[in-house]
Amino acid sequence: MTGVEPIGRYQANSSVQPGEQHAAFPPPTTHVAKLTYRFFLVADLCLVWISAALAHVARLSFAQGPSNSSVNQFVRGMPLELIFLFSVFVVLFADVRGLYNFKAVRGYRDDLKLLADAVICSAIVIGAGAYLGGSPVDSLRTLALTVVVAWVLMAAWRKVVRSQSIPGLTERRNVLIVGFGRTAHQLERQLEQTPLLGYVVKGFVSRRRTPRPTDNSNEKPDARLLGTVDEISSITRAHFIDEILISVPSDRNLVLEITQKAQAAGVHVRVIPDLYDGLAAGQPIQYIGPIPMLTLSHRPTPTLALMAKRLIDVLLSGIALVILAPLFALLALIIKLDSKGPVFFRSVTAGKKGVALICYKFRTMVENADGLKTALAHLNERDGIFFKIADDPRITRVGRYLRKYSIDELPQLWNVFKGEMSLVGPRPPACGEFTKYSLEHLCRLDVTPGLTGLWQVSARRDPSFQYCVELDKEYVRKWSLWLDLKILLRTVGVVLAGTGQ
Repeated sequence: MTGVEPIGRYQANSSVQPGEQHAAFPPPTTHVAKLTYRFFLVADLCLVWISAALAHVARLSFAQGPSNSSVNQFVRGMPLELIFLFSVFVVLFADVRGLYNFKAVRGYRDDLKLLADAVICSAIVIGAGAYLGGSPVDSLRTLALTVVVAWVLMAAWRKVVRSQSIPGLTERRNVLIVGFGRTAHQLERQLEQTPLLGYVVKGFVSRRRTPRPTDNSNEKPDARLLGTVDEISSITRAHFIDEILISVPSDRNLVLEITQKAQAAGVHVRVIPDLYDGLAAGQPIQYIGPIPMLTLSHRPTPTLALMAKRLIDVLLSGIALVILAPLFALLALIIKLDSKGPVFFRSVTAGKKGVALICYKFRTMVENADGLKTALAHLNERDGIFFKIADDPRITRVGRYLRKYSIDELPQLWNVFKGEMSLVGPRPPACGEFTKYSLEHLCRLDVTPGLTGLWQVSARRDPSFQYCVELDKEYVRKWSLWLDLKILLRTVGVVLAGTGQ
């Protein structure tokens, strides 16, 4: 899995040497990793039983025809004992082979091989035992079909998980390296040569307290050097840093200062140990390639809750898109008849960590609406960065109704389904707004933007941009699945009330 710690956990007196194979490391021991481990194990058990049911239905339909199959016959004819033993052996073999060790550096093809090993070994053991025990031929046929279907379903499940950007599990992590010497550049090369680790090096921070002296030569300054240690808080915020890697640990006070700033910002910190003691006492040594690291600051990530959030987003947005397809077609016709221009409006907005995002809406304004914005700036009713006019002359007749009940934003369900947005989260700002953000405003981009959010249900008509930011910061700080559910329920009332503009 990319985006997770790809390194085994050993105490400082471990005999394991740098560069040993990561795949041999034991399963993760942190609380979140344990929950993830159990989640995937239970999911595989369920998938095996679903595969058995599908295989049994297929065999009955082929042999007897669907009209001759009843529920009682289905239950009586299914080899429950064999399926139970097969499911248990699959997860046991998978666990032994390291399939649930998510800190190992592994690609999707490696997952497929481990799955195949687990499924085939289990099938051989259970199949041989069933054959020698005199099990009916039909039971053996069901087991054979189950083996094939189980491998396909479990492989597809892992493909889906890998395609999602799940914090703490598959999301790529932005890294800032403290130091600009040989060790720092060696660490950068190691990370770039191992993309499966999921790290993206954003740049370096010099240990100097003042900027490097200017060089009068023709050589240009290295753009990867983002600043000095004194600027590390602003650099961390501006570049959406997830982890800080310190390559100059000999300065104890410097490491302590960086760790304190990182803890305040909720950012991971690791150091390359160099005769280190005291501050790192009792901390496990981990390896990125051949380079040893010590974790000094760590912010736990609610991986399972975020996986559940993503699953809810996919299910609800997918169902909504199917159900609303006829409405979308009708609205497309009405918009075309009402005014000239495309049906959908595509706006470039800022997504999570400032990544550019194409956001879809039903068009509610006349053509060239953006070109008329400057001339209407004196009518703006919002303060700060926001731009909103109650009776905006650019809005079409149909557009007023679409905005009143927030129907114009329904196409963003496609953004939610693709994983670019979530059902609940801070609204994605337009690029014109994003470029005007101060450092404190950027915190609202720490999470995936949403179709609705705390501001939309609490202060939708409030003109204050700062109050909107405070509500978004509160959402990021207090996020939970229960909070998302409450916001979704309140959104229904807000939409039916027709408070949109």
